[in-house]
Amino acid sequence: MRKQGIDGTGMLNLYDRVTGIFNEIFDARLLTVALFALEGYCVLFTQRKFPMRWMVFVLFGMILLAFVTLTARTPGKRARVRFHRGMVGLWFALHGMMVISGLFYQDWLPESVPLLICYPVVFSVFASRDDESTFRSILRGAVFAVLPFLVWSYATVPVTFGYPGYQGVFYDANCLSMCCIVMATSALLLAYASFTQGHRKAALAYFLLGVLAAFTLLLTLSRSGLLAFVGVVVILTGAIIAGTAKHPARLLALLAVFIVLAGIAGVRITMDKVYEAAVGDYELALYNHETYGNPITVPKPEDKHISMDDLTSDRWGIWMTILDHLTWNGHESSVVKEWVEKDGAGDRLYNAHNAFFGVTYNNGFIAGLLLCAYTALSFVRALRYYWMHRRSSPYAATPLAFCTVFILVGMFESVYAPFSVIGCTFLLVQAPLWRADLSRRTAEEA
Repeated sequence: MRKQGIDGTGMLNLYDRVTGIFNEIFDARLLTVALFALEGYCVLFTQRKFPMRWMVFVLFGMILLAFVTLTARTPGKRARVRFHRGMVGLWFALHGMMVISGLFYQDWLPESVPLLICYPVVFSVFASRDDESTFRSILRGAVFAVLPFLVWSYATVPVTFGYPGYQGVFYDANCLSMCCIVMATSALLLAYASFTQGHRKAALAYFLLGVLAAFTLLLTLSRSGLLAFVGVVVILTGAIIAGTAKHPARLLALLAVFIVLAGIAGVRITMDKVYEAAVGDYELALYNHETYGNPITVPKPEDKHISMDDLTSDRWGIWMTILDHLTWNGHESSVVKEWVEKDGAGDRLYNAHNAFFGVTYNNGFIAGLLLCAYTALSFVRALRYYWMHRRSSPYAATPLAFCTVFILVGMFESVYAPFSVIGCTFLLVQAPLWRADLSRRTAEEA
């Protein structure tokens, strides 16, 4: 009987022919270095808020992605990979739709082409490798790509506590928080893996690095970042306890206490942010009243009632506006101009601040639905992958972790891009989920 899936061997063989002698030059031990360079590049342009033209930024990212695939392939070995039809079909449908959108609005072509063509090559190469070494390289690359920026921030920018949040050397606090989530999640996964493998000193070092990143994340006061980090900690810890602990009741009780404390902290941060914003609005209205005689139309801070826009920092209004202006082929700019005009936001040129609404607005509602479907299938397969390998590999939770991070951050930030720090990490861990048979962890020799 024919196995379910799409045979990816041809893609691997073509890759070998194209790269030729380079497979012998680039040693697989360079993979961690290559991933460090790729992740570091993503962190750099998160820190700088993409100062160069988008096309040039994507071009350099594609060069680094090629370096990753060259160093990942094991020279002299041929592998047979059978891909899952659902994952492959949704991937090419989604990014094919993004390319079609780019034919109408050319700004979307630079990011849709590498997603359509380049990442599947990476998936085919990674899927032919041993998962444990691949995940270890991805996680180490992520930790040590973010760490220099944290050191740079603490060395040059005084730490501040409270509103509006510490941003270090980054463009804003949200950018710093996204990098901290990637580093903290990666470091804690490495700490868990090192501990279970008996490497206690390495486990302690990674744990401390994870604590540093988590502490910095708390300083940013980014609610989307804190929600994502709490979510990934809860899901991973719950999955590990449910899958490996002999007596999970006490551990699950501690997890419940953590959730309650995190909820209290989230409510407190939200109340502080809403109050500070209300103070600013009232003081401005009072100034205009005393100076120009304008009526005061905003409530006093103590009388302020929290709305959905307050809870989401104006995101709710943006999302509702996007739903009111759906098109099949997207829009020319990521700036939601309809919301700017309706809200009177002036120079606040906001994008969707949501990965799923962002693709929906930029590339059309068909692409948005396909992204939701692909992400949901990816999360389900990541959960199945973890459950199959939970006792055999301490790195088995890696795809589940970053699928969770992507979903939770993606609810509040537009992070679906080939070389955003969260988007890139999410994509790098997709390879094993593309296999038709999730039970395989190592390359199947042809």
